[in-house]
Amino acid sequence: MTANAGDWDLPYAVTATMEARDGKYVVTRLVVEEVEGGPTVQRGELAKISVEPFIRAAASETVLERAGSTPNVSKRLASGALNSFVERVRTNGLTDDDLPTLAERYRWIRLQEGKPTAVLATELNLSTATVKRWLARAVEAGHLTQAERTK
Repeated sequence: MTANAGDWDLPYAVTATMEARDGKYVVTRLVVEEVEGGPTVQRGELAKISVEPFIRAAASETVLERAGSTPNVSKRLASGALNSFVERVRTNGLTDDDLPTLAERYRWIRLQEGKPTAVLATELNLSTATVKRWLARAVEAGHLTQAERTK
């Protein structure tokens, strides 16, 4: 998956290529190019740019794209489809049909907050033991890997 830094106020065109490896998203390529009217690409100028927010956003786009959503990151995941998922689970509990969404939400939280099982339990009004059982089912069904579930 490739993401561009179009939404960030950067003096360069930045493109990150990411892929999943061992349960984590990793940057395999980062390209910085001069833009018309912008400064030339120089080490001193590059050192002033914080790449972390861009990499997090690129990883978020990767999660969304793998889930079949169109990019434009946290706004989408935090609204519509996620809200209906949370409300449905709170009302009816989890089902096997929810496993792909549960897996993608787990990845998203892991990228953003680091403690996905606890966050999911709170978000869905479920016990952590219940969330762990359903995550194990997501692994069995191939929506999540065991490597992704390890720290």
